[in-house]
Amino acid sequence: MIKAILLSLCLTITFRCLAENIIVYKCVIKGIPTFSQTPCAKNAKAITLKAPNITQTNSTKVPDNKTVGVSVDDYLKIQKIDRKIANLKRSIKQYEKEYNDKKQQINYMTQDKANRLGASSIADAIATKITSLKQSYEPVIQQAQQQIKFLTQQKLQLSQRP
Repeated sequence: MIKAILLSLCLTITFRCLAENIIVYKCVIKGIPTFSQTPCAKNAKAITLKAPNITQTNSTKVPDNKTVGVSVDDYLKIQKIDRKIANLKRSIKQYEKEYNDKKQQINYMTQDKANRLGASSIADAIATKITSLKQSYEPVIQQAQQQIKFLTQQKLQLSQRP
């Protein structure tokens, strides 16, 4: 009986100590922020770190409603599709950035370069170059968008399977 009381007392003290907030001191020494358990300078600023809520930290993540009741294989396929969609969206952003960068470079065209392209004016040369640039980037972006639509449909079909 005494052993049980001592054991419960030790466990209570241990968990109580773990649940307390921690105080850390922040000092700036020679322009470098420094953290310490004790005040490290006259201008030390006390920062209180709250102890984590163990029940929230250890709780499992609840899956979204779209994947509830889905088989493990379908769930893994949905995750793979999500990664592909994210990659395609990043690619589209990269293509758009490249297009805008090249378009901006074209706008800095000189008369000499316009003459070499055979255009009657700088504006005509810029319009011609931007049109060809647009023709080279639009199909690639549209293809990626179509792939995203297709993958989204696949994902929807997988999530609606019985």
